[in-house]
Amino acid sequence: MIDFEWYRSFISIYKHRSVSAAAKARILTQPAMSQHLAALEAEIGEPLFIRAPRKMVPTDKGKELYTKIVPLIENLENTTLQMLHSSSGNGRAPVIRIGSPVEYFTIRTLPKIRDLDIRFLSQFGVAGTLLEKLEKDEVDLILTTQKMQQQGIEFQKLEDEVFVAVGPPTYETSAESTAEIEAWLNKKNWLSYGLELPIIRRYWRDHFKKRPDFQPCHVIPDLRSILEGIENGLGMSILPTYLFEKSLLEKRVKVLFPELTTENTIYAAYKVEHKNNPVLVKVLDALKRKN
Repeated sequence: MIDFEWYRSFISIYKHRSVSAAAKARILTQPAMSQHLAALEAEIGEPLFIRAPRKMVPTDKGKELYTKIVPLIENLENTTLQMLHSSSGNGRAPVIRIGSPVEYFTIRTLPKIRDLDIRFLSQFGVAGTLLEKLEKDEVDLILTTQKMQQQGIEFQKLEDEVFVAVGPPTYETSAESTAEIEAWLNKKNWLSYGLELPIIRRYWRDHFKKRPDFQPCHVIPDLRSILEGIENGLGMSILPTYLFEKSLLEKRVKVLFPELTTENTIYAAYKVEHKNNPVLVKVLDALKRKN
């Protein structure tokens, strides 16, 4: 008699193309995954994979089995999750663990998720750190500016951030040509998220076709604090437009060269094996809404 767990292990190996990666995803030992696959192949009577160096290549029988059972398994798991989350049970809302840059979560995400009957356990960090947490199953979902080719992880575009140059209201500009604008900007004090000038480099490349050749006056790894610094006259920076809307209305900052913009795409990323989780689907639907 075939064990249901054999099917789940088979699907995981098929998706990851690796017994070790599949074992890690399922939180099982590698020998246990190999035993599941061997038992299933014994029942089927044919090999389901060709064991190549560092890769498991599905056979025609493996492809056929995957195509037939995946919809059935996913539907069964989805039905179970829906029953679990709709059950009154202990009366507590379901939980989802989310990782995000702190500024984006605070300003863009919170307004979209505030009406969901879901509890959020939030963690903050940069793209690389968040992806590692997702791979280790320390979070269920991350919001990131970097879309990477990562086995078993799916990315969905949420929106494009628009960045512009922002300075104190006392800054006056008369530069018109590209060369004049660059020369004017080079003379200013710059506030940056990091020494490597993240997003400032993109702005320079987009509009001046080169790298910036200055060092930041202040390095502050928090965009909201950079905005505070601009309001207090410490210098200027490149910021997303959603961050300073109120400050602009109150004339505490000024957009410089508004015709020069740079875009940055925000993605939601999650493990493919969780894509049918109804709580995750509900959160993704909320995040895609326009404010």
